[in-house]
Amino acid sequence: MPASSSHPLILASASPRRRELLAYLGVEYTCLASPAEDHPAPAPADLVAALPPLPELLPIDAHPTLVAWRKAADIGRRHPDAIVLAADTEVVIDGMVLGKPRDEDHACAMIRRLAGRAHTVLTGLCLLLPQAADCSGVVYAGRQILFDLVASRVRFRALNDDEITAYVALGESLDKAGGYGLQSGGAALIDSIEGSYTNVVGLPLPAVARLLRAAGMEVPVEPVEAYLRWLRSQGKEPAPWPTQP
Repeated sequence: MPASSSHPLILASASPRRRELLAYLGVEYTCLASPAEDHPAPAPADLVAALPPLPELLPIDAHPTLVAWRKAADIGRRHPDAIVLAADTEVVIDGMVLGKPRDEDHACAMIRRLAGRAHTVLTGLCLLLPQAADCSGVVYAGRQILFDLVASRVRFRALNDDEITAYVALGESLDKAGGYGLQSGGAALIDSIEGSYTNVVGLPLPAVARLLRAAGMEVPVEPVEAYLRWLRSQGKEPAPWPTQP
């Protein structure tokens, strides 16, 4: 049987953006951050084989879903009775992963590379269940694991050096993959998004809702409504270009 909703849900993240988005789905959860992505261990071959296929050619260690699994597994070892949700978001261009910038100069260089071009935002999701369950996914170390990978295409408008420097000076670049945040000042850099808007923020709500429901959990608020409520809480209107929640 799918995991009971009586199991506590833990979001393995320190990201305030992910915490906000998950809350708007109406589920109850607690947050615990994991340092596992900073200390990657070799992944079992059968688990790697079960990862969703990447739309970009990347090294396996850079697979966002594998990074998400490392976070979930770390929290799961400490909380064996919990359902653990983890996510990892990466910005990819020219076959390279742009992680979090080292400093402001590095952030400027990242945004300069993205300016006037399209790039891919990938978010890997891992939902770790307390035991093997009768639902889709892979079983590892006696626990059911559900994976997903969501890709969006983001196109930046052309930017000059003054605009790039002014954005980085806002101070929001250093903790974000690719050096920008859609939910804040970085929205002004973007010309269009194809695919999930909340994926670019860091937690694709439709995919998260599907995973939670597959695990037998109730998701009280539909992803579209959760997305619109979150936008209103941010003082934003729906994106001017066609997009998904």
